[in-house]
Amino acid sequence: MVNKEHYALLNKGVTTWNKWRDRNPDVVPDLSGTNLSGTDLTGTDLTGTDLTEVDLSYANLSGTNFRKAELSNSNLSYANLIKADLWEVDLREVDLSNANLSYANLREADLREVDLSNANLSYANLMYANLSNANLSGAILRLARLIEANLSEANLGGRAILIWAELSNANLSNVNLSNAILSRAILTEANLSNANLSNANLIKAHLDNANLTEANLSNANLSNANLTEANLRAADLSGTDFRRAKLCRTQALKTNFSNAKFTSACLEDWHINSATKLDNIDCHYVYLKSDKQERRPSSGEFAPGEFTKLFQKALETVDLIFTDGIDWKAFLLSFQELQAKYGEENLSVQAIEKKSGGVFVIRLEVPPEANKADIERQAKVLYEQKLILLETKYHTELKAKDEQIEIYRNKSADLLEITKLMANRPIQNIIDVTATAESKSMSEGSKQQFNNNLQGAQFAGGLVNADKVEAGQIGGNINNYTPQQKQNLAEAAAEIQQLLQQLEQTNPTTSTSEKMTVVAKAVDEIEKNPTLKARIIGALKSGGTEALKEAIDHPLVNILMASIEGWQEAE
Repeated sequence: MVNKEHYALLNKGVTTWNKWRDRNPDVVPDLSGTNLSGTDLTGTDLTGTDLTEVDLSYANLSGTNFRKAELSNSNLSYANLIKADLWEVDLREVDLSNANLSYANLREADLREVDLSNANLSYANLMYANLSNANLSGAILRLARLIEANLSEANLGGRAILIWAELSNANLSNVNLSNAILSRAILTEANLSNANLSNANLIKAHLDNANLTEANLSNANLSNANLTEANLRAADLSGTDFRRAKLCRTQALKTNFSNAKFTSACLEDWHINSATKLDNIDCHYVYLKSDKQERRPSSGEFAPGEFTKLFQKALETVDLIFTDGIDWKAFLLSFQELQAKYGEENLSVQAIEKKSGGVFVIRLEVPPEANKADIERQAKVLYEQKLILLETKYHTELKAKDEQIEIYRNKSADLLEITKLMANRPIQNIIDVTATAESKSMSEGSKQQFNNNLQGAQFAGGLVNADKVEAGQIGGNINNYTPQQKQNLAEAAAEIQQLLQQLEQTNPTTSTSEKMTVVAKAVDEIEKNPTLKARIIGALKSGGTEALKEAIDHPLVNILMASIEGWQEAE
């Protein structure tokens, strides 16, 4: 019950009250149950005061010191608490709705289940505060400090404003932040698991290392946000705007990105799997490295559906690593046997990469449900078996020493140039591989037909002899040319190369646009020269685009060929 003497002293004014508190530091004031609604108590010393069930609604309490005060069941709605000191105060069951707590010190305060709806907490210090289950709907937390605060299951819906708020390491699990404004908020290492952030504004928010597992971020705006190493496992990000966002090393297993926007986002080493949904993505281009490096596509924009094909194509793969070079005949034989076991439609070569030091990586595309470890193990076992058989054959038929066989194998693995030429070009379903001994004593080669679906695979063989294909040399199309066809091809290639070199001397070719300009000029020059154009068309018809590319030694050849390869159909 209220102490009437204490109440009377308070009514004499703040100055009188504070002097009395200074002279009587051991007295615990009791103002419980009083009605102080609308009272001006600016700067009042209320430390340790019993304010149980006090009505302080609409009161002016700016700069007031409430440390160690008892405020259970008190009403502070619409109160002015600017710069008030509430450090470690137990505010459970207190009504703080519509209160102005800007710049207030609420460090380590207990605000569990407190009604803070529409309260102004701008610049407030809420570090380590407990706000679990608190009602913060419509609250303003602009630049509030919530580092390591507990906001689990709090309600921050109703367009709560947390612009520039510091929430690093905060517990926001199961929190309702739907429609909240969190632009530029610092949520580094925050726990947002199962949080509802649907339609939230997170423009330029810092979510690096944040835990967003199973969170709902549907239709949220994360443009320019930093999600580096964030965990988005099983989160709903359908319709979310990721334009210019950073998703470097982001975990996105089982994540739903359906209808999301990704233009200009950085996806460096992001981790997705077959359960990641990438349906109907809106994206013109992305970067695979930070600082806008490794643009995809390199020029132009994704056609509808291309983004999904690019990333889902590599979802389930097995990488076979060959550190000591590769015998392609052994690989083809072992791969054929592997396909026979798993089904041709379930196993295909997606890409072949040549690494430094002679290391090769062959990437196999496998079904999502496949046992990748088992496929990798069997592939290696089969390859070793075929390698031993072939080496035995080489020893017997070639009478070769170990170092000669090593040279022979390395020669067969020299695929780099043709790989560049054949990149992104579908390989024919049937590839003829003729193994012919280098020894002149062998009169016949053993020819074996390799029937496999390698549609879209990015690999091809070494430099192909016009009359035979050396062992280990594989390619998409192998043609035998007549002497006249060879001459036409060589002449057309020489003239194109000379033209490109001349234009390169007088025109810059640093940027993509500059390269395109040079190619456009080359096409124009060819169009003006009917004889040269006819020779090129003849070379295209007899030898094909890839053969002509191979014959031209110039970095702009791929762009040029893409511009003129349609001439043969037009003629």
